[in-house]
Amino acid sequence: MRRGMIFVFFLLMLSGCSPASYQSGKYSESRTLMGTLVRMDICWDKAQGGPGPQPAMDRAWDRLEEIGWRMSNYNDRSDVAKVNRSYGSPAEIGEDTYGVIKDSIKFSGLSGGAFDITVEPLIKLWQASAKNNVMPTADELALARSAVGVRNLDMMEDGRVQVLHEGTSINLGGIAKGYAVDEAARILRENGMENFMVDAGGDLYVGGNNCRGEPWHLGIRDPRDSTKILDVVLLRNASVVTSGDYERFYEVEGKKWSHIINPKTGFPVEHVASATVIAPTAEDADALATAVCVLGAEKGVELLDSQGEGYSGLIVIRDDQGEITKHESAAYKKVRLLESN
Repeated sequence: MRRGMIFVFFLLMLSGCSPASYQSGKYSESRTLMGTLVRMDICWDKAQGGPGPQPAMDRAWDRLEEIGWRMSNYNDRSDVAKVNRSYGSPAEIGEDTYGVIKDSIKFSGLSGGAFDITVEPLIKLWQASAKNNVMPTADELALARSAVGVRNLDMMEDGRVQVLHEGTSINLGGIAKGYAVDEAARILRENGMENFMVDAGGDLYVGGNNCRGEPWHLGIRDPRDSTKILDVVLLRNASVVTSGDYERFYEVEGKKWSHIINPKTGFPVEHVASATVIAPTAEDADALATAVCVLGAEKGVELLDSQGEGYSGLIVIRDDQGEITKHESAAYKKVRLLESN
């Protein structure tokens, strides 16, 4: 379901990587977690005194590591693995994982099923098809689709979860990183950090101002040329996430297919080159970006416009000749710095 590298980068780059570095009021640290490079940048002046950003960062890293292994599809001890083994016997999982699954079901309903964490059987099918270089058959697609749908999840009141179809399995790749970013931001704030950025492989949250005392300037890469900027947004206390089709894909019988799969059709999405979503939380932006990619321009814009204040987005459609058109939600112009081109 989930994209890999997100197509957002910084116009105001903050220097430094792990181990922690400090320069001119910028304190930065990076680690590899959740299958991607995670970075925290804090604007902090040594003249402020006190313990500085490191204790806050350490607490945030601990939380990110916990979320990373418990919501992973690649760890047999994870909460996700427990859910995926729960056919016939409910799984006891962490309170936060339970909450993320409940949020996922909410987003599934909100998007008419475009966002669906039970799409994992289709992901596995397309991964196998790419490995064997053979298109999935109609029967294979039908079998995988029969296991897809949040109706196949039983969320019990005591915090347990059970899958109701023997082929159903979940993948939190389209929402867990966003949740993790929100948790890191919460911890930084609780420990006195006001101006910061958390970036988990392109799932971004920016708190307060950048280290120049301005709104954060965030560039969106052009899906036709990763060295070019498509647009720039200015944000404070908000998240931005971009989902798209051109850095991760399945290649089957000479054709490249997006790694984002439409749960209803069973096929990867086509023509949506990227979808950038801005939201008050990274969890919201993460899930909505995937949903918008599946829904396409018209329905995707409708979904974003229906979310109210703080939600906006840019959807880029690519035609068969490779030309793109940009579709903006009603509120997008409030955060956009560059004029449309």
